[in-house]
Amino acid sequence: MLNNKISKAVRLAIAFGAASTAAFSASSFAAEESADKVERIQVTGSRIKQVDLENSSPVTVITAADINLSGEPSVGDVLNNLSSNSFGSWTGVSGYGAGSSATSSINLRGLGSDATLVLLDGRRMPGTSTSSGASADTSLIPMAIVERIEILRDGASAVYGSAAVAGVINIITKKDFDGLNLKYEFNQPSVDGGDSSTFSVSSGFTAEKGNIVFTFEHSESDAIYDRDIWALDDETYGAYSSYSPVSNYLDSTGYHANSDLCDAEPNTVNTIDADGNGRCTYNYGEVTKFYPDTNKNSFLSNFTYELTDNIRFIGRAMASFNETDARYAGTPVSTTPIYMSADNQYSPSDEDVRIFTRAVPIGNRDTTTEVTTTDILVGLEGFTDLGNGLDWEVNFQNSVSKTNSFGKNLVNDVAFQAAIDTGEYDVFNVSGMSYDDWSTSMGELYQEANHTGTYEGRYESKQIDGLISTTLLDDGEFVVAGVVGGEFEQIDFTQISDPESANGFISGGSGGDDVYADRDRTAAYFEVQASFPHDVDLTVAGRYEKYEQSGTTNLGKKSTTFDKFVPKVGLTWRPTDTLLLRGSWGESFRAPNMGEMFQSYALSFPTVRDTAWCSANPGQETDGYCADAGEQVATWFGGNTELQAETGDSTTVGFVWDVVENLSLELTYYSINYDDKIDSVDNSELLRLEIEQGGLNSTPNAIERSADTGKIDYMYTGYVNKSSLSTDGIDFTARYRFDTDFGNFTSTLNVSRVLSFEEVADSESDAFDYAGLQDYPEWKSDLAINYAYEDFSATWTMFYVGTQDSGNEEYGVDYYADIPSYFKHNVQVSYVAPTNTKIALGVNNLFDKAAPSFYDGFRDYRDSNWSLYDQTGRSLYLRLEQSF
Repeated sequence: MLNNKISKAVRLAIAFGAASTAAFSASSFAAEESADKVERIQVTGSRIKQVDLENSSPVTVITAADINLSGEPSVGDVLNNLSSNSFGSWTGVSGYGAGSSATSSINLRGLGSDATLVLLDGRRMPGTSTSSGASADTSLIPMAIVERIEILRDGASAVYGSAAVAGVINIITKKDFDGLNLKYEFNQPSVDGGDSSTFSVSSGFTAEKGNIVFTFEHSESDAIYDRDIWALDDETYGAYSSYSPVSNYLDSTGYHANSDLCDAEPNTVNTIDADGNGRCTYNYGEVTKFYPDTNKNSFLSNFTYELTDNIRFIGRAMASFNETDARYAGTPVSTTPIYMSADNQYSPSDEDVRIFTRAVPIGNRDTTTEVTTTDILVGLEGFTDLGNGLDWEVNFQNSVSKTNSFGKNLVNDVAFQAAIDTGEYDVFNVSGMSYDDWSTSMGELYQEANHTGTYEGRYESKQIDGLISTTLLDDGEFVVAGVVGGEFEQIDFTQISDPESANGFISGGSGGDDVYADRDRTAAYFEVQASFPHDVDLTVAGRYEKYEQSGTTNLGKKSTTFDKFVPKVGLTWRPTDTLLLRGSWGESFRAPNMGEMFQSYALSFPTVRDTAWCSANPGQETDGYCADAGEQVATWFGGNTELQAETGDSTTVGFVWDVVENLSLELTYYSINYDDKIDSVDNSELLRLEIEQGGLNSTPNAIERSADTGKIDYMYTGYVNKSSLSTDGIDFTARYRFDTDFGNFTSTLNVSRVLSFEEVADSESDAFDYAGLQDYPEWKSDLAINYAYEDFSATWTMFYVGTQDSGNEEYGVDYYADIPSYFKHNVQVSYVAPTNTKIALGVNNLFDKAAPSFYDGFRDYRDSNWSLYDQTGRSLYLRLEQSF
C-alpha cells in the first residue's frame, strides 16, 4: 500500500504542476532507499503531514511559473482573476475610507474578504488595520519570493480557525534558494497615467545546518484619473453634484444659484434659468484619482537552523512600507447643514436659506496614506522518538499593521458657519463682483475653515501556538495519524481620527470612525486521519475557539464573549489508480471583528436615487435629484455592539480523474450556508425597506428627511446580522500536457459556475437570489495555453466573466443594463539567454476590451465593476530577470 501511495502521489504531482513534482521528489527518492522511510509533507487543508497531494478538500495550485506567465503585476491581481473568486475582490481604489486605497484583498465565493483566511507558509498573515484585522493585504508579498499559491476551496474553520469560512489562501515562499536573482518589470497601460515599475532582488544561502533567503521588492505606479477612464464627455453623463464651488441655495421655492458665476467656474454644469432658478452642479470626476499614486517597499526573509539532529530553529521576518497619494474633489461642506440667515447683508432671499457649496478655491482633497506592516515569527520544530515518533512545534508570532492618513483641505463646519454669520462674505455674489474678485473672496472664506484631517490605525497581534502530531497506528493496511494543538492570541486595535473629525463637524474626511478595542482568542484543535484498506481515507477534525473582546462605545466599555466548537469530516476513496472520489462537510464560525462592533459613526457620501420621494413626487427634477443616476447623500456608518457570531456549514463533493496520460480532470460541487451573516446595510437596501414598510418617512431612524422638502438630509447605515446567506456552485478544472519534437504544450482550464447566491435579510423576508444579476456573474473562467521549445516560450491566457441580467425587475427599476459576456486576453513571449538572462514581453488585454457599464441609456461616474473587469485597457510590459 505504501508504494501505491508514493506512485499515486508522483503521478498527481506530474499532472498538477512542476512545483508539486518538486515537492514529492524527496518522497520518491526516500522510497527507493527504503519502503519504510517516506517523507511526509504539509498539504493545505490538513495539519497532518502526508504523502498524497490530494485530500478530501479541493485545492488549486498556482506555481511561480504560472504567476509569471499570467502577466499580472502583483499577488493581489493574480488572486483576483481566480474563477473561485466569484465576484471579484478589492484592489486599491481611491475614495473608500482611510487606508483602503493602499491594500488589496481576496473574496472567495463572494462571501467577503473576512471569510477568507490568508496564510503565509501555513501561518496567518497579519490583518490590516483598515479592516480591523479581519482581512490580510495580499499586495504585501513580494512576487519574487513566491514559490506557489495554494487555494483551498472549502470551509476549514475546524482546521484553521474562524476566518476560514469560504476557503484558505496559502502563499508558499521560496526557502531552498541559493544564489542571487534580480528582476525588473515595467508596465504601461493605454490610458493616460498608470505607468508602473517593479524591481526585486532575492538572495539565498544554504549551509550544512540551515539556510536563509532574503527578498527586497520596490514598486511604484502613477495615478490614473477618473476622467481618463469614465465617459465624462458622453452627452448622457450626469454625475454632477449640487455641492458646487458656485454655491447653490435652497429656500421654500426650490434651488437657486448665480448663472454668470457658474458659466465662469471650471468643471461646472449650468442648469439655471433666466430667473436664477435651478442649480450650478459640479463635475467632480474631472479632478479625482481612480487609482492613486503608489510607492511600495517590501522585505521578507525566511531562515532555518538545525540546533540538533532532531530540533530546528525557524524564523520569518517581513516588513512592508506602502504609501499612496489619492485625490478627491474639493470638500463638499455637508457634514453639518450650513445656513445663511435672512438678515445677513448678503442674503439672496427674504428667508433663511440652506447653502450647498464646495471648497474648490482652496484646492482638491489630497490624501496621503502610509501603511507599515511588520511580521516576525520564531519557533522550534522537533521530533521525539516516542511510540511511533512525535513531531512537535512551538511558535511565537508578532504582527503589527499601522495606517496613518493625512487629508488636506477639509472644512471645519463650525468655523465655516461662523464665518458666514459674520456677514463679511458675499457667497452668492449679490453685490455683483467680478468672477476673479468673488473667487478670491471665497478662497479667503474657505481658508478660515481649512482643516487637515489625520487618521491613525494600529492593529497588533501576539500569538503563541504549538502542536504535536504522530502516527497512532500503522499495521501496513490500516494507518491512523493525528495532531492536537492550541493557540492563544492577544490583539489590540485602535483607530483614531483627529478630535475635530471624531466630534463630527469636519466635512470631506472619513474621520469619526474611532475604535478602541482588544481581543483575546483561545483555540484548541485536533485532527485524525485514518487510512483503510482499498484506498479509503477518513479525516475527522474539530476546533474549539473562544473570543473575548471589549471596546469603548458612546455608552462606555462593553465586553462580549463568543465561543463555539466546530467539527469537520472528510472522506476520500480511490477505486482505481487514476480516479479519486472525495467529499467533506464542516461547520463554520466567525466572531464579529472589532470594527464591526465598536466603530463609531463616520460620514460618507454615496450616490443613491431617493425612490420613495421620487415615487411620491412624479415628474419632479428628473434631471437632478430624481435622475436615474441619483445624487450624493450624506450617510453615517458605524458599528453595532449587539452583533452575534456567524455560524454555518460547508459541503464539497467531487472527483479527480487522470483520464489518460497527461490529462487530468477535477470536478467539485460546493455548498455554503451562513446564518446570522454579518453584513453592512447599504443605502439602496434602506430605501427599498422604506418603500416596503409604508413609503416616505416610514423608517425615520434610518433615513432622516427634511421637514420642509421631504428629501434626504442623512441616512444611517451600519452592520447587522442578516438572517441567512447560502451559495452553491460547481468548479471544473482540466489540465493537459502534450509533448512533441518541436516543443511542449501545456494547458489549464478553470471554470466556476455559481448555481445560487441567496440572501434572506430577516425572518420576515423571502430569499433573494443574486446569482446572475449585475455584479454576481454565474460564470467565471480562465484558460492558459503555454508553448515551450528550448529557450523560447509563448503563453496565451484568456479570462472570462459571464453575462449578467440587469436586475431591473428584481430591484423595481428600469435603468440598469444587461451585462454582456467579457473576454480579456493576455499574451507573453519569453527567451532565456545563455547568460541565464530571461527576457519577457507581454500584452495584457490584447484587444483593449472595454469594461461594460451598469446603466442602460446613460453613463455615470465609476459605472463599471472594477473588481471584475479591467478598467485600464491594453497594457504593455517588459520583464528582465537575471540569475547568478
